[in-house]
Amino acid sequence: MANAVNSTGATQRPRTAPEAAVVIAVLAWAVGPIMVSSLSVSLPTIVFWRQLIWLPVLFVLAHKLGDGFNRHHFAISWKPGVFFAISTALGFGSFQQTTIANATLIGSLTPAVLLFLAPKILGEKITAQRVVYSLVSFVGVVAVVVGAETSGGSSEHGLLGDAMAFGNMAVWTIYFITAKQARDEGTNTWSFLTGICLTNVLIVTPWALIASDDLFSTTRTDWLLLFLMMLIPGTTGHYLMTWAQRYLDTTVSSLITLLGPVISTALAYVFLDQSITVAQIIGGVVVLLGLGGVILSTSSARTTKSDTVGTADPLLNSNP
Repeated sequence: MANAVNSTGATQRPRTAPEAAVVIAVLAWAVGPIMVSSLSVSLPTIVFWRQLIWLPVLFVLAHKLGDGFNRHHFAISWKPGVFFAISTALGFGSFQQTTIANATLIGSLTPAVLLFLAPKILGEKITAQRVVYSLVSFVGVVAVVVGAETSGGSSEHGLLGDAMAFGNMAVWTIYFITAKQARDEGTNTWSFLTGICLTNVLIVTPWALIASDDLFSTTRTDWLLLFLMMLIPGTTGHYLMTWAQRYLDTTVSSLITLLGPVISTALAYVFLDQSITVAQIIGGVVVLLGLGGVILSTSSARTTKSDTVGTADPLLNSNP
């Protein structure tokens, strides 16, 4: 893809590509809970194989499409990688222990937290318009989940899953901030993700070897689902989100993820026979309206910081 270059020689920020990338990433992530809920093996086994089969794929992509992978890339990515590993374990666990709707609603609190943290930590400017659209979207997400009818499992079972979802939300917020800080340094997306995944493998392997009793009991269906998890939510979703983080404020990219509960709830209705109500449908429409406002207001905004970026990323370079 050819670059548009301004008079200073810097690459101009694409006006809509980052927002579109986040939307596609959220769509890819939305199928993850369905896949996790359909697996027959334990949580440590899921996390272990998901990361282990992802690492060689990212390593090849980093050398073919990125800047390779070396100690410098690992030094930048290991810290967010730790938070990513913890978030993955808690997130996958919540999908198994509570309803998809509850897990995704609690996870959607991240944008609200970032609205308060981003200005202080990342120096991002929060406009009144963005706050209003955020509130509209969050009200819609609440309607999606409040309208959900609990399906299966005891209340104790659900509370454990909800607690894991809250833990995931907190850790994912920290990951989002540390990943944004690392991406602002201009690290190539594929090289950065390779470091994230390597950190995950180093953390998850001893945990899986100690805690898992079915590490080698995966069925053909499990392998298919694990491969699809690596390909769709993993490679596609995380690449697009990580790429977009360099060009968007964290508050914007995280707000667009509020689309996730709507999609996940709809997919759970289709594939897992989890119920859906009129309130959830109305809430989904409200979320879409609010996020539409966020995307339109962001893509039309012009600032020096967002219009000018470096050229280290292959998606914007004609010679990656």
